[in-house]
Amino acid sequence: MAKNSIDAYGASGKTNVLNFEPGALHLINDPSHLLYDERIYLPLNEATILNIMELGVLEPIIVWKDPETGLSCVVDGRQRVRHALEANKRLAKEGKELLLVPGVVKRGSAVRMSQFMVSANEIRQADTPLGRAKKMAALLERGHDESDLALLFGCGIKTVLATLALLNCTQVVQDAVEANKITVTQARRLANLKPDVQREKVQELVAVADGTSGHTRAKQQREVMGDAKPRLKSRREITKALDSATGDYAAALRWVLGDEDSAKRKVNHA
Repeated sequence: MAKNSIDAYGASGKTNVLNFEPGALHLINDPSHLLYDERIYLPLNEATILNIMELGVLEPIIVWKDPETGLSCVVDGRQRVRHALEANKRLAKEGKELLLVPGVVKRGSAVRMSQFMVSANEIRQADTPLGRAKKMAALLERGHDESDLALLFGCGIKTVLATLALLNCTQVVQDAVEANKITVTQARRLANLKPDVQREKVQELVAVADGTSGHTRAKQQREVMGDAKPRLKSRREITKALDSATGDYAAALRWVLGDEDSAKRKVNHA
């Protein structure tokens, strides 16, 4: 006799996961509603659309039936629904079967649903860059290529290559990325250097990160990486410098200010 699903999987219980047509789900856009989330207006991500077209919506959303309106409101999973809607538009044009969105129904007050909404978004822990790199490398070993990885991870091929480059870095560089002391882009550039140079550079980058933040941190780390750009002088600063400038330098300043004809005359009479 066949086992039921609880016995077959060794589960302790089960709930019903329902399948919804994306268009039948209500996305709340009223800012005064307890379940409003301004991210509903975020632009769609092309990589996510392609991923859903290929694999469907893998993680069930949370749905609540509003007793006042009778609408099936999305508590968690707005982006999955929005991207599924776009995916279905494209699948329809291709004459392919449309996707359904799996959803778990929750019951309770709007206040309780707002708690679910906040918690579902804030409790999640994203994979680390190095963790993603290891997963990508494992898939490559199983026969997938970079295009497959871009689809599976919802990113571009350049991002795939940048992430995989982490595995070519020394341990100290990998640790710095994991600790959010340097960026994946910086680590990828360090990967092209000799191991000793990597260790030297990352120590400088981490030292800057420990003592600064925001724009100051980014600027000083760019200097460490040799990317510092000279600050452009304002028109007022250039005009002031012109008061004491002579010769070709003065002509160049006049050219920057747009007085090219005047600059040429001054050079010709010098």
